[in-house]
Amino acid sequence: MTVRRPAAPAPRLLLVAGAGGVRVEGDKETRLGHPLTGDHLDPGPPAEGVFAGWSWDGERLVARNDRYGICPLFYRAGGSSLALSPDPLALLPDDGPAELDHDALAVFLRTGFFLAEDTAFAEVRALPPAATLTWDTGGPRLRSGGPPHPGPAAMTGTQAVDGFVELFRASVARRLTDEPYDLLLSGGRDSRHILLELCRQGAPPRRCVSGAKFPPDPGADARVAAVLAGRLGLPHTVVPRPRAQFRAELSALPAQGMTTLDGAWIQPLLAHLLRHSRVSYDGLGGGELAQNPSVDFIRAHPYDPADLPGLADRMLDAGRTGPHVEHLLGPRTSVLWSRRAARRRLVTELARHADSACPLSSFFFWNRTRRSISAAPFALGDGRLLTHTPYLDHGLFDHLAAVPHRFLVDGTFHDRALHKAFPEHADLGFASAAPQQHGPVLVAHRLAYLLRFLAHAVVVEPAWWRSPDRFLQRLLAAGRGAGAPQRVSRLQPLALYLLQLEGLATRGAGHRP
Repeated sequence: MTVRRPAAPAPRLLLVAGAGGVRVEGDKETRLGHPLTGDHLDPGPPAEGVFAGWSWDGERLVARNDRYGICPLFYRAGGSSLALSPDPLALLPDDGPAELDHDALAVFLRTGFFLAEDTAFAEVRALPPAATLTWDTGGPRLRSGGPPHPGPAAMTGTQAVDGFVELFRASVARRLTDEPYDLLLSGGRDSRHILLELCRQGAPPRRCVSGAKFPPDPGADARVAAVLAGRLGLPHTVVPRPRAQFRAELSALPAQGMTTLDGAWIQPLLAHLLRHSRVSYDGLGGGELAQNPSVDFIRAHPYDPADLPGLADRMLDAGRTGPHVEHLLGPRTSVLWSRRAARRRLVTELARHADSACPLSSFFFWNRTRRSISAAPFALGDGRLLTHTPYLDHGLFDHLAAVPHRFLVDGTFHDRALHKAFPEHADLGFASAAPQQHGPVLVAHRLAYLLRFLAHAVVVEPAWWRSPDRFLQRLLAAGRGAGAPQRVSRLQPLALYLLQLEGLATRGAGHRP
C-alpha cells in the first residue's frame, strides 16, 4: 500500500493488456482518505467518510470511492489499458501532447470549476460519486450510485431547523477524537458550528487556527475567530497568508491537478496542520447545503426547467471572470472555448438537478463544492491528516438536501440553526459582513502580482511570451480602458492557469512544472 507524502509523486497505476498478459506499472494497491468504518474497497453502499482506493490482484482491478466522489481519483481508459491516480496530471501521456476537453474548459474559464466528471483533458475523467470501477482483459466497467437528488420533504421550517441541529450533533459525535488536534476556524458559519458542537460534546481542540485570503478580502476571518476562541477559553493562532499570491498560485494550480483556481491562500494553514495535528475537521459542504454563498443569485434567478439556456447565460454572466474572459481569448480559443459551448455544457448539467428540492443548491454542491472547493483539503492536504467532514454525514446530507427551497432562499437557514443550538453566541456576527478592502493596499497587491508574473515570464518561463495564443500579451492589453484594474485582477490567475495548462498539454506528464 502506498501513502502519499509531501512533494512525493502521486500514487499511480497503469495496466496494459497485451498478447503476453497484462503489463503493470506503479502502485498495485492504494488507499486514500479515511472511511469511518471498514475498508475503502468493501462492497455495498459506501461507508461514511471521504476516501478512495484501488487494488490489483493480478487478474482484476477494483477501484471505489466515497458517496460524494469528494476524494480525488481520476482515470484514463483506452482500448486495452487503464490508468488511475488521485492526480490527473499523472495520467497525461509521457511521450506526446494531451488533448484538451474544450467544452469543459469553456465552462471552467468562466465559472472557475469543472462540471460533473470533466477535467481539462479529454481522456482524463474524475471517478463519479459512489463508484465502482473494475478492469480486466475484457476492459473497464464503471458503476456509480450517482449523485442523490432528493426532492423536497414534507417538513415545516421548525422541523427543518431542528433536524439540522440534531443530525449535526449526531454527525460530530460519530467523528470525535481523543487525541489533541488543531482546528481551522474562520469567521463564518460552518467552522463555528463545528467548533461549538465539539466543545459541547467535551472534545474541544487544543488550538484554533485562522488565516486570511488575498485582497480584497478584509481579513475579518481571523478577527471574528479570535473573539469566538476567546469566549471559549481556547488559544488562537493566526497563520500569515502567503506573501506573494502569484507564487502561491504558481504552485497550487498544478498541485490541485489544474482542477480549480482556488486554494492557494490556504497552503500555510494546511502546512500548520501537518506539523501539529493528525486529525482535523473541515466545513466542506456546509455553505452549499445550509446557507448557500450564491443565495442572492439563486433568489434573483429561480430555476426554471423551461428556460435552462437563459439560466445558463445568467450563470455565465455572474461567474468569477464574467465577461472579462473574452479579453484572454484569441481567434482560435474564442471558437474552441466559446460562450456558446459553455452554455450548452451548463444546460446539460443543470438539467440533472431538476428534481432536487433546491436545484441550484444541488448544482453548486455537486459541481463547485465537489470539484473545486474540495481540492484544498483533499488535494493540497496530506494522507497523514485525517480530515473529518461533518456536513457530509449521510443522514445530515439527506436532510439538508431535502429541505424545501422556500426555507433556504432567504439566506438565514444556518443562522437559525446556530442560534437555536447555541443562543449564547447569537450576538457574534460573521466575517462576511465586513466590507472588502479597497484603496492603496489593493492597488499595490494587484501591481505586485503583475510584476512577479512578468518577471517569472522573463527569467523562468520565456516560452510564455511565445505562446501561440498570446495569453500574456492579451492580459497586458486588458489593462487598457475603463475598469482595467478589476479586469486584470480577475484575469491574472486565469492567464497563469492557461499558460501552465498549455505547457502541460504540449509537453506531457514527464515534464510537469
